[in-house]
Amino acid sequence: MLDFVVALAAMLTMGIEAAYVPSDEGGGEYLVRVEPDLVKTATPYQFTSDVPVDARDVRRVRIIVGDAWPPAVERAVLEASRKPRRAAFVDLTSARLPAGDRALAAAGVAAERPWGWLIGSLIALFLSLGANGYLSMLLAQMRQRYLRDIQQGVVV
Repeated sequence: MLDFVVALAAMLTMGIEAAYVPSDEGGGEYLVRVEPDLVKTATPYQFTSDVPVDARDVRRVRIIVGDAWPPAVERAVLEASRKPRRAAFVDLTSARLPAGDRALAAAGVAAERPWGWLIGSLIALFLSLGANGYLSMLLAQMRQRYLRDIQQGVVV
């Protein structure tokens, strides 16, 4: 257990960086930078890096061992971060969709997000909070009246 905690602390202090750089011809390059200290230590743990969903057609994975990105790679990463990301591809005709949604997808109509339900739930939440606040104020007033009447010796 202690080995795992030490390895986790090492991973948090020293790290692995990853970046996806799309190319103009399509596809792209997935870059992984590993700090030298992680490679030097003989640990039985493996290092993983997940490829982002919007990284389509990864043509090459390049692993760089170093304390920082090389200047040319750093420029490419910065340029790629300034470009707008493409939306992830979602297959609307997959078998996991209900029959009605598959028909809509086949017709080219995107399924609408349930914004009405979200807004309705938020309105109900705020109304509930407001009602609870109002009832708390009424209870405080009733308690003050009760204490005032007890102190005056008046019992109704």
